[in-house]
Amino acid sequence: MFVGSARARSPRTMALCGVAVAGQLAFVAAWVIAGALESGYSAADQTVSELAAGGAANPWILWLGLLSLSFSDGSTALLLRERLGFAGWLPAAMFAVAGLGVLVILALPLDCMVNGDAACDARVDAGEASWQHRGHNVAAVSVQLILVVTPFAVAYALRRRPRLAWWAFAAGVVGVATVLAVATSDPGAAGYGIYQRVTFGFVHLWVIAIAVAAFRGRRSRAGVVRG
Repeated sequence: MFVGSARARSPRTMALCGVAVAGQLAFVAAWVIAGALESGYSAADQTVSELAAGGAANPWILWLGLLSLSFSDGSTALLLRERLGFAGWLPAAMFAVAGLGVLVILALPLDCMVNGDAACDARVDAGEASWQHRGHNVAAVSVQLILVVTPFAVAYALRRRPRLAWWAFAAGVVGVATVLAVATSDPGAAGYGIYQRVTFGFVHLWVIAIAVAAFRGRRSRAGVVRG
């Protein structure tokens, strides 16, 4: 599938694939576990970030999940650069920036559970949120937007292989659709947490697809790794 290094399935490639996949799964496990332990928390209606907000019972669980996610994004960046060659610099850079952005999200927790605490919601609506709270929201939106458009960057990198490029482009269309679904819903409204997790789920599957493609790649004499 990708242009690769001289040795397909090298220990380095296998390690990067493993970290990429494990990091995504660890993040899901983190919000599932933290959500189950958080009294009154509704995964269907509340955001994942609220599990590490001020007043959360076990913020450290989501911290570990976010750290794992950052490593996953960084590993995906290295995989794309390795397997797509120079053509992969743009999607690789996007994943690298996203990985750093996740660390910013980790470092700037929400002040409180906006969608689970009426008093907190009132303070935020009144403009009394801290700069960390506002910075968290900016970073979270930015990271998600970057990630959902990475398929388009991959499609461009694969433009000399139209069939694969179209698959990547189609994935990008799906990703944008999930973001639009979130954008048209109201934070705090019933079901908002589901919309957010659908968008996250798209990114998880996209990263796993990249890792699987890189892992299964076989290098031909012409230097093209075939799926």
